[in-house]
Amino acid sequence: MTIASIGTPPLSVSDYIFRKIVTEMEDGIIALDEQGIIRYCNPSIEGLFLHAPERLIGRPLEVILPPRYRKNHHHHLSDFASGPTDARYMGSRSSFIVGYRADGTEVNLGATILRMRTENGMIFVAVLRDLTERHGYQHELERLANTDPLSGLNNRRAFTNLAAPEIARCRDIHAPVSIVLFDVDHFKAINDQYGHDVGDTVICEFADVLKSVTQADDLLARWGGEEFILLMPETGLVRSGAIAEMVRRSIQVLEFGQPNGLRLHLTLSAGVICSNDADETLDNMIRRSDHALYAAKEGGRNRVTLAGPREALAALA
Repeated sequence: MTIASIGTPPLSVSDYIFRKIVTEMEDGIIALDEQGIIRYCNPSIEGLFLHAPERLIGRPLEVILPPRYRKNHHHHLSDFASGPTDARYMGSRSSFIVGYRADGTEVNLGATILRMRTENGMIFVAVLRDLTERHGYQHELERLANTDPLSGLNNRRAFTNLAAPEIARCRDIHAPVSIVLFDVDHFKAINDQYGHDVGDTVICEFADVLKSVTQADDLLARWGGEEFILLMPETGLVRSGAIAEMVRRSIQVLEFGQPNGLRLHLTLSAGVICSNDADETLDNMIRRSDHALYAAKEGGRNRVTLAGPREALAALA
């Protein structure tokens, strides 16, 4: 059975359906030759890249790739052409490809790429889907899973995941790593006397103080309750101890709970450790900082206790 239109060759039912799908589907479709030149675009390509399809025909695929990816594109295309499979999908939960639009913005894409051999040589067909909204949603879910909802800082899970590779990096360059564990003194009494709303306000205000002393490479998190943890890469005990002491003195003179009409004066205790040991694990470093914090509390609170090399302790004294 065939379907014919005036002035056009007859189409079989399968050809008609195929053309209907390709022309009207929401996903963008691009066909490339072996040199990476665009030979066909369906109408949906304009919605993805803001280029009229006819303006892309005959141009290299690089025109819709961000400049930073253009150099390696032919290498990837060549690998696929000589590979064992005729189809490849990119656009999973954790990965996607990036397209470059006519207005200079970028779009996150999932792509099913097909390889077909024809009498005119190899043809590559890419079916492209906009994943920007999906990846934005997933990114927000991941952010929420890694963020303490009260303070807005990293939570314990995020800190553990981020700290391990940062420590490994410091080990590779033979640099020290310091950890400070902070604890708001007598925090339970604040909750008991003024209520949890005031306690929550104190946590948020204390987090803001800690944010003000961190640098770009530092890793700050709410460790739990009234405890906060700060990892400082490439930082020795002298400097990390001085920063902890600066925070302690700042807390001592500031007033907290003001959004609730209060002017609370707080103190904190801190345990500071420094590690140069290539074999020391993150768990052990945190354990040592916790022991140092315990010593600060046992010593009367409102103090910073350091644990590290003797020469570093002597320099600080």
